[in-house]
Parts: sequence; C-alpha cells; structure tokens
Amino acid sequence: MATRLPHLSEEQIARAFIHHYSSPASSAAPCSTGELIDLLTRLPALSKEEHVDTIGVQLGKHHPGLSLTQRDHALIAFVDDAISELLRQVDLDFRIEAFVRDFAPHVAAIAIRDGVIPITSAQPILTLLDSLIRASVGWSEDLGILGDQFMERIQVPLAEMANGRMSIEDCQKALQKQFSKEAPIHEKREQQLRDSALTVLAGQKALYHATKLLNQQMNARQLPMFIIFVLQGAWFEFLQGVFLEHGADCQTWTNAERLTEALIWSMQPNVNPSKQRTLMAELPGRIRKFCNKMHFDTTGVEHCLADLEGEYQSIAAGNPSDPCDFELLDVDPSLAERTVTIAPDILHEIQTPAEGRWFLYDDKSESDEKVARIRLILNWQDSERLLFTNHNRRKVLIRTYGELANQLGQGTVRPLDADQPVHELIGRHLLRVLNRVSEQNKAEKRERLEAERRRLAQRYRKTRNSEIIQAQSLLRRQAKAKARRARVLRNKAIRKHRLAVSAVQSLRVDAWVNLPIMEGTQTPCKLVAIIGGQDKYMFTNRAGIKVAEFTGRQLANMIVTENSEILDTGAEFENVLASVVTGLRASKNKSYEELTGDIA
Repeated sequence: MATRLPHLSEEQIARAFIHHYSSPASSAAPCSTGELIDLLTRLPALSKEEHVDTIGVQLGKHHPGLSLTQRDHALIAFVDDAISELLRQVDLDFRIEAFVRDFAPHVAAIAIRDGVIPITSAQPILTLLDSLIRASVGWSEDLGILGDQFMERIQVPLAEMANGRMSIEDCQKALQKQFSKEAPIHEKREQQLRDSALTVLAGQKALYHATKLLNQQMNARQLPMFIIFVLQGAWFEFLQGVFLEHGADCQTWTNAERLTEALIWSMQPNVNPSKQRTLMAELPGRIRKFCNKMHFDTTGVEHCLADLEGEYQSIAAGNPSDPCDFELLDVDPSLAERTVTIAPDILHEIQTPAEGRWFLYDDKSESDEKVARIRLILNWQDSERLLFTNHNRRKVLIRTYGELANQLGQGTVRPLDADQPVHELIGRHLLRVLNRVSEQNKAEKRERLEAERRRLAQRYRKTRNSEIIQAQSLLRRQAKAKARRARVLRNKAIRKHRLAVSAVQSLRVDAWVNLPIMEGTQTPCKLVAIIGGQDKYMFTNRAGIKVAEFTGRQLANMIVTENSEILDTGAEFENVLASVVTGLRASKNKSYEELTGDIA
C-alpha cells in the first residue's frame, strides 16, 4: 500500500532535509546541478571493485574535494539513508548489495533533477531494483555452480547498463526475461521438495499416532508372545496405513482404535467370560470386514487372523498361552503435539507468513559459514511443521513451530522484507524524516526565548551529527563484516569444488555413483568407461544399459550441488586387478612346480 505523504512542495521538503542533514562546511564553489547529475550517473561505471559504499563515500573516492550545495548534499544523504534502510530489511549478500549500491546514484540523480516525490512512486530504476532484489535475495557465495551460473546471467545486463551500453528499461527487460524463464523451474523443484517432504512428514505423523495408540492400550497388560509380535508388527504397520489413508479426525481411525482395544482386551485373563466369548466369535470377522474397506495392502494383518483364531480356541478350551514381558515402542517426542507454549505474537508471526517469504538464519555463536537465507515453501499447520529451501531449490529444511519460535525469539532467525517495493520504502522513510523535523520545529516554537530556541536547535544539530557519524561507522563495520563473510563463503565454495574435482578424478571403471537420471530421484549407476581424451564418463544402470554420459566438470558440479553422490570409487577393484596382472607377468616364466609348490 502506498504511503500517504503530506502535501508539501519540493522546496519545503528540501528545507526540511537541509534542517535534518547537516552539510559539511566548504570554501570551494559547489558543483552545479547538471554536473553533479552527470557524475552520479557515471559512478557505477567507475566502480570496478565490489563495494557497499554509500553515494557520499563513492563521490569522495572518485571525486575528492567535490563541494555540493546544501540541497544536493541533503538529497544525496536522504537517498543513502533510504537505501541503507532497504538493505537492512532484506540483508542481501555482499555481492548483490554491491549492485544495489552501484545503482543508488541513479536514484539520487532523479531526486536532484526532478525532486523527491517522483522517487516515492514507481520509476524504471526502482522497478529494476525490485526485480533484482526479489530474484536474488537468497543468493550467497557458497551455492556452488548453480549459484555461479545465476550470477553470470544477471551480471551481463547489469554491467552493460552500468557502462552506459544498455538503457535501464532494456536492462529490466533482459533481467525479467531471465527470471521468468527460471520461475517455472524453481516452482517445479519446490513442488518436488514439498511432495517429498510431505510424504516423509505424513509417515512420521502416522508412526507417532500408531505408536501412541498401541502403547496406551498395551501398557500394563498381560499378553502372549505371538500377539505381542502381531500388535507391534503387522498391526502396527496396519494402523499407520489407516492413518495415512484417513487421518486421525475421522470415524475410520476411531474404529481402528476400538478394534485395537478389543483385540487386546480379548486376550486378558479374568475378564467377563460371556463377553469374551462373544468378542472372540465376532472380532476376526470384524477385522476382515474392516480390512476390506482399506485401499492399501492388508494381507499382513489378514495372515495373522488364523493364529488369532487358534489362540481363541485355546482360551475357550481353558489353555491360553502364557503371558510374556515386553517393551513399549519408542516414541519420538519431536513428533508430538506442541509441548511448549508459544507467545501469541510469535505464534501469529509463524502462522501468517505466505509461502515464498525469505528468512535469514544467523547464529552469532557460530562461524560466518553458518549464515544462510532460507525460503518458506510450505507452512503445514496440521502438524505444525515449516518447510524451507535455499536459492537453488535443491535442499529442504524442516522446522517445528516450537523450534522456529525459539530461534525467532533469540534473533537467530528473522524475516526478510524482500517483497516491499523500493519506492514505497522510500516514501515511508521520507515520512519518518518529515515527522521528525516537524516534531523538532514544534519543540523549538514552544520555547519563548530566542536563546532557548537557538540552544534547542544547536542540540538537535549536534544530535543529528552524532547520529550521522554513528550511522556511517556502523555502515563501515557492516560493510567489512559482509566482505569478510563473502570471502569465507567464496573460499568454502572453492574448497568444496576442489574436493569434488578430486573425487571425480579418483573414479575408476566399475565405480558406482548416484546420478539424477530421472527428475527428483537419484539412481545408482555403474561407471563402465572413462574416455580420457574427451573427458567423458559413461554410466550404465544395473541392467547394463547405458543411461548417462558426463564430463568430469559436470560430475564435479553435480557433487557440489549434492545432486550426485559417489557410492564406490572402484579403486579397490582397480588395485586388486593391478596386483593380479603384476603377478601374472611375474609368473609367466615360472615352471609348474614353482607355481604350485609341487616339488618331488
């Protein structure tokens, strides 16, 4: 929603900015507006190195001694403030943040030429920044070859625009075309992750409820050995199937609970004989009828009914099987319903985020390598589980509500606001500055004495100068920290790639490797040939049919992205074969007696 700004002229806003942002004193003649706009639009082309410097710092680096009018200085300071607020909210990787800082001078040029109000509505450069931020918010230096490929694709149009060889509009079209091609691929991968994770989570939930039911019914009961095996074996699997097919909140699961209770009760000694005889006569038929209604394989339970009926005959004859001691099934406490109380505001924050929301994981107690940006792809309220993935959409991370609530409370995880349009953020920041200046003006007018007014104004300017110095110091520290983190992640990616290349080079014929032959699954494949001159690795499936052919570089990249895994390098077989061949060569000229040791 657009921010409602007060009806002020550009001149009134400029005066407010001059009041808010103190301009450094200079005896040099200020740069003209036209010259300053020209310098600003050429700053990105001059910035060859990756940086996260503000516009003011960039001007100081490339044009030392440059003097600005109070109005121009205040406008540039405002744009720097707004961009810093944007970057604080989305917390981009160092390299992406450098792109945003490179294009911030274009925003300042519009503000100087046309005024501040235009940059609080959609502009081509702001639309470009929106696209860049939304598509790359999760990118980081350690994403491997897929991350490198993404960066290569977006760097080309951005560099062309920075050097003046492409317009902002054309750059936006080129990026949008690239992002629109990748969007359906990402969506497909996310759906595969969701389907796979939901299958696992549903199985875990079924396991938990089946375990809970059996433990409740079997606890402190006397049961013969065979029925213990049935209950904790075939019947346990059967209950999980019922839960997966029908869920817990239905009459079918209630009927399964009643059958379980009846089955265990019918085996107890010293119960109502008449009721027990009736139940033993009816229960096997009721179980068969119940099994016939299921749409999964129930033969395991049905095969056990003959043993059950045999035991019932023994009970009727007064010769029941002896009871045995047994252990209850283990319960995974993490699968239980919520066991911790979550504050209402935190719970609302967990339940409301839409799929696609990005979060920053940054545990200050861990190394910089542990920083990660994760994207929510499923909020499964039924089991209070959240599914996250990374920028490559290759991995899935599962968190319970309790785990995420704890991390949100500690500040280890925080949401990133990547969907807010840049022009709306600039509008809100403008409103904050104007409100603060307005409050200061009202405070000064309340003072009757002129001396008190001057004192209040001086204190305000002193406070603002102190805030500006602190903000600049903080930005410098953050820039250094981001640059250091980027180097750590980059080195990590380089080490990972080197290890993958080394692993591929260690492969020998007859090695086994998991390969993505079919989308979403990995298939064990056998390496049958290495063509050294062409750097080709040929693989077959277990049936000996050729299924894939990759270069060494492709294999290394798949290992880095965890899309492939070496199961067996084949080196052991190679060594054995080499020793056999060596032995044959050494034995070629030996006599039969020497080879066999058969000496008369």
